Amino acid sequence: MFSIAIPHDFLSEAPDEASKVRKLGYLARAAAIFRVEYVVIYHYGRPLAEDIDLAKTVLEYLVTPPYLRKKVFKIDRRLRLAGLLPPLKIPSHRAPSEPRVGEVREGIVERWDGYYSLVYIGAEKYAKVPKPYPIGTRLYVKIEAPTTRRDTYRASVYRGPPPYYPGYRVEVRPVQSLAEGFDTLILTGREGKSICEVKSKIGKKTLAVFGSPRKGVDEIMEETGVKLAGEFINFAPGQGVETIRTEEAVFIVLAILNYLVKCG
Repeated sequence: MFSIAIPHDFLSEAPDEASKVRKLGYLARAAAIFRVEYVVIYHYGRPLAEDIDLAKTVLEYLVTPPYLRKKVFKIDRRLRLAGLLPPLKIPSHRAPSEPRVGEVREGIVERWDGYYSLVYIGAEKYAKVPKPYPIGTRLYVKIEAPTTRRDTYRASVYRGPPPYYPGYRVEVRPVQSLAEGFDTLILTGREGKSICEVKSKIGKKTLAVFGSPRKGVDEIMEETGVKLAGEFINFAPGQGVETIRTEEAVFIVLAILNYLVKCG
């Protein structure tokens, strides 16, 4: 799986909040289309906490199954323009139907029933799992059997890998910790070698690092003194525009990496 890293000032040139929300929507769509594992928001210098909070909140809201959103997110001014966001339409976002025995579904612990947790799984249905997990905990549950209540099913906590692409996860970390947990870094930018000339190594956990509207990855490294051990690659040699927006670059880079892995 690929992951992507976006700087904290990714939204700096958006003229208003609506524009920022739309940019985040395009980014989330790119991440979902190409099954991105992590969207990392990295910061350096004097980051704007407000923009980081907005980006993290909006991206997490978008990737959360729609049937869980009202349970996970309370009234929040950062989400007042959520209606501008495009749907991701990933497998976990399908409208929940009547639970089926053997089905694995994501839910959120809503209350307890003695030693059991009642996990909301959409469509006004609940999964009853052993152990009182903290209220608000998100769990994958496996439906085992109906109970005497029409809205409740006996279930177990599912510990394996998700049976479908669950969407990306969002992390915030400083630039100096950007490489932790990844075996390959790809640094994107106009100053890199043409992708036509490079046979890039793509590891099992590859992180593609993007610059901001005002600074490329090379400038960010020079400013911070942090040397990221990755290869600089220009994924759009001969570009016809002066600059490529970050959300556009994400589509370009992920499409090429996906081709190299699936068809190369």
